[in-house]
Formats: sequence, C-alpha cells, structure tokens
Amino acid sequence: MDEHRRSYLKTTIAAALAFSGSIVVAGVIASRPTDLVALRAMQVAVILLAIPVAGWLLLVVAGGVIALRRDTLERQGRPYAAHVPRERQAGGIVRAMWAVSRALRSPFRRNRRRLDLRPGEIVEVRSFAEIQRTLDARGALNGLLFMPEMLAACGRQFRVFRRVDKLHDWLGHTGLRRVHDTVLLEGLRCDGSGHDGCQSGCYMRWNEAWLRRAPRGGAEITRTPAARTSAAAMEAPPLDLVQLARRRADDGADLMVCQTTELAAGTTRLSFADPRHYVRDLLTGNIGLGPLLAGASLAAFNGVQRLRRGTAFPGLALPDQKSSPHVSLDLAPGDLVRVKTRQEIEATLTSGSRNRGLWFDVEMLRFCGGEYRVVQRVDRLLDERAGRMRSVANPCIRLEDVAASGEYLGFCAQNELIFWREIWLSRVQPG
Repeated sequence: MDEHRRSYLKTTIAAALAFSGSIVVAGVIASRPTDLVALRAMQVAVILLAIPVAGWLLLVVAGGVIALRRDTLERQGRPYAAHVPRERQAGGIVRAMWAVSRALRSPFRRNRRRLDLRPGEIVEVRSFAEIQRTLDARGALNGLLFMPEMLAACGRQFRVFRRVDKLHDWLGHTGLRRVHDTVLLEGLRCDGSGHDGCQSGCYMRWNEAWLRRAPRGGAEITRTPAARTSAAAMEAPPLDLVQLARRRADDGADLMVCQTTELAAGTTRLSFADPRHYVRDLLTGNIGLGPLLAGASLAAFNGVQRLRRGTAFPGLALPDQKSSPHVSLDLAPGDLVRVKTRQEIEATLTSGSRNRGLWFDVEMLRFCGGEYRVVQRVDRLLDERAGRMRSVANPCIRLEDVAASGEYLGFCAQNELIFWREIWLSRVQPG
C-alpha cells in the first residue's frame, strides 16, 4: 500500500474509534442515575461537549472515506467530477420564505439597493444610464468595476447563477475575502472585447445595484449572451469604459484593468475557519447540503492530517525535475479528448507542478479519465498581476463544461475556467 493511502487509512480508523468511544462514554455517563444536582450538571455538561466532538469526528471519518475513494478512482483513471449543479434550486415554499424574510428585514436595511438575490431568480440588467449613476470616477461601485464587456447585457434578462459572498484572493495571497451584494448571472462570462481579446473567460460579477427583479411575464430570459458588445451599446457613453479599462504605466506602456486585476478591491478579510460563510452558502442556495458536507468532511480530515503531519488530500507525487516535456496534438474546437490519468500527468510536471509555465492544480484531478469536447485554443491571456496582454507560446486548451468547483478553497463562487496542456490530453478517435 502506498504511504499516502496508509496515512489516510490510519487517520480514518483512529477517528472512527474515537467517535465510537465518545458515544459509548457519553452513553454510560448519561445512563448513571444520580440524585446529586452537581453530578447531574456534570452529566449534562459531558453530553453537551460530546455532541460537537462526535460530530467533528464523524466529519473526519467521512472525509477519510471520501479521500480513499477518490484516490482509488484517480489510480484507476476514472473521473469523479460532479454531473449535477452544486447550487440548490429552491422550490415554491423556500422562495416564499425568502420573500417573507426580505420583507421583515427591509425596514432595517441600510443599503436600499440590495436585492438579496438567490440562485435561480430572474433579474433584468438596468440601463447603462442608471448604472452610471452608481459608479465613481474609476467606473466602479464599492471597488467592483463595471467593464465595457458588460454593456451588451444592459436591458436584458438573465437568471442568477450564484451569489458571490466571498472570493479567493490568489493575486494578493490574502486568502478568503468577504464580498457583499454581488452575484454571477448565468452564462455571462467576459469575452475580452474591451481588453484586447483576452481569452480568460472569467465570470463577470454584478453588483445588485445594477440589477432589478424582472417583472412577471416579462421578456424571455437570455441564455446565451452576445459574443461581442453591440455597437449601439458602445456608442460614446458619457463615461468612457474602454478608456477606464486602460492605465498608463511608468514606462509609457498601456496597462489594462478589469474585475480580476482588481480582485480584492472593496473586500474584507475572511477566515477559512469561520463557519458562518459555509452556513451562508447553504442558506442562500449557493450550495446544496450534499456537496457542502463533502467539502466540510474533507476540510476536517485534512486538518487532522496536517496536525499529525500526514499527507493531505488531494495531492500530487511531483518528479524532481526543472524542465517539462511538450506535445502538440493540433486540437481544434469540437475534437473529443480524454484527460490522462494522474500518474501520466505527474510525469509531465516540474517540481513546482507546472508544465511549460502552466499550473496543474489539484482541482483538475477530478476530471482525470473523463472525455470532453474541446471548446477553444487559448493563446492570448491578460497577465492579471502585470496588467499586460501575454501571447501564450504554447497554446492551452479549454474543455466544455470544465470549471473549478472551489471545493478546496472554501467553496468560492468564481467558477473559473480550467486550462489544459495538450500533453495532458489524448485524442479520442471517432467510433
């Protein structure tokens, strides 16, 4: 048995034994009759302490079982990416409860623009004239930029995809950040038309002040937004968003800014250990109970692994090499490919988990062994740290319906696209 699997198994068995022991001890103490008030109070205290301890140990056991199962699937080259949305679509009763809750809180709400939106609700993007009144001189509201690519959505209706109550600041390495009154709209990714054709495809974030609830019986929901910003929408608005998306560097070069380059603007620090953001995700419908419990179980299991200096899940066995191989498959949109197994991909990585500069993240392991269609060859990306457009020397591949789940980052809501090197893929022949 591999060392990491042995470590997983030891932690899982130890947690299971500790869970059983805590239940037995609490049961024995609770069953002992006594007439003394002090002993009764002690019994109640022990039981109240045993409940959260047993619950935490049960999470550790569940996390160990999930880690062992997923590790087995990775070894077998079988994907375990979820095929159902992580968001919970509310029924009529839950929507009615939301409406009552909003009505009760409305008199005490300081921000009158807040809509308290939930996944699945239908909204209409306000006109740019209305939105412009909310923007500062930088074209932002509370640090969130309104980008030129967003103009094409003005006046149209969309379904709320997900709330953005937090994000992971991977640019500034400051961890989780608290966000307020922000949502993602279904299908509205940035097409890069206002940023020199950037192909990152980031989901655009919308402040609730830029939206209104769609009237009943309104226009049909827009499911596929226009690929490019319409010319009519771009006709010299009083606030020149295209110009605001540029800044002059000290050396005279043009730098670009977008919601991603300003990722942490207007946010505050949030701890991974704070349980409130997980509860908020569950209550707002950002995530269902099943995915939330799976993520919490893995977090509890990895917490124990770090304490005992064991191997966290998921992990990669990286080779001790500084250079990485390159393979060109000349893939084109529409081609069917299979993601290689974990072991095959590990052999293509440097000790820093990169291939020709492209990071292979543990989030990508869930897709290993799966078959997907090629959507796009990506050769032009905005360097978010430098604000400069980069031409990718070794084009990377975007696959259909392949995006980050955020499970290992506190269930962040960005839903970023995942890019692949061709050496990590193999072409599936027709038939």
